[in-house]
Amino acid sequence: MSLVAPRGPAQLAGMEFFGVRILGFNAETLRKVVLSLVVLALVMGVRALLGVVVGLGTGVSRRSIWTRKSIRLAFGGLSVLLLLSIWFDKPERFATFTGLLAGGIAFASQNAVQSMAGYFVIVFGKVFDLGDRIQIGDVRGDVLDIGLFKTTVMEMGVPNLLFPDPHSWVASRQYTGRVVTITNAEIFKQPTYNYTRNFNFLWEEMRLPLRYGTDVGRAEEIVLAAVREATTGIIQEGHRELENMRERYLIHAADLEPRAFVRLTDNWMELSVRFLVKTYGIREVKDVISRRILERFQEEGIELASATVELARVPPVEVRTEAARTASDEAPPAHH
Repeated sequence: MSLVAPRGPAQLAGMEFFGVRILGFNAETLRKVVLSLVVLALVMGVRALLGVVVGLGTGVSRRSIWTRKSIRLAFGGLSVLLLLSIWFDKPERFATFTGLLAGGIAFASQNAVQSMAGYFVIVFGKVFDLGDRIQIGDVRGDVLDIGLFKTTVMEMGVPNLLFPDPHSWVASRQYTGRVVTITNAEIFKQPTYNYTRNFNFLWEEMRLPLRYGTDVGRAEEIVLAAVREATTGIIQEGHRELENMRERYLIHAADLEPRAFVRLTDNWMELSVRFLVKTYGIREVKDVISRRILERFQEEGIELASATVELARVPPVEVRTEAARTASDEAPPAHH
């Protein structure tokens, strides 16, 4: 390939490749292109080397992931700064370019700008972090990654026995297997729920329908005993985290001990028990509690009510043969 550089005033017009003059490409532009490629190669090489050093011996952890993200972000910013310094060595050119770029981005992609702003709100506002269990809009799950424009979540189901979600086939707080991507701009549009950020516990409830006439006091003792056995140690941990929250927020006193409540309905007595559990493993805890309650209810002869129809009293039924019916019809009326 022969490259012919123009001389004198023609040097600013362009350079010739195979006899074709390329407008705007001259010796100065060529020097900037080569310098830009050298800068990118150096920056990417150093960034990759630091990423390998950070990953050695640490494995996958929240700290190592954020360290690698910080390295990528820092070197990305350094690359942009160096490239801008190479190509816009005059302040007036840089100011013009920045104004045009900002106007174009704001006009062409408002959602991208909001997503980038949402990233800084999430990270520096500590809305949620890697590994947190969150809900944004209708999406619930554990945060796998927080990018500059999007957040990746491992979706989980939601317990809803009365009105199950047709799009979620797991009726509990366990993974469905779907990985959901949410734009960071959604935090400006949807409420964000964090299950683990400041208080890694939830209050859970179980409702048991009891027949009228059941010894409610004895049933309550059995249920509370089963709950306390399955949640041993959780109350103490909950008190410690609650005290830590009170140092940062104004929180009213909360009862962490299990409590039972009774409500009367048209069909049965509803015994509800409220108790504290950790955010993870709720289904397993409720399974243990349910099995112990059923076992002890059977020992005590306590039965759960159901919505099936039950006849409390059978009306009298008279059965007459065809001969008896004919004789009764032909018999003369009695005279008094």
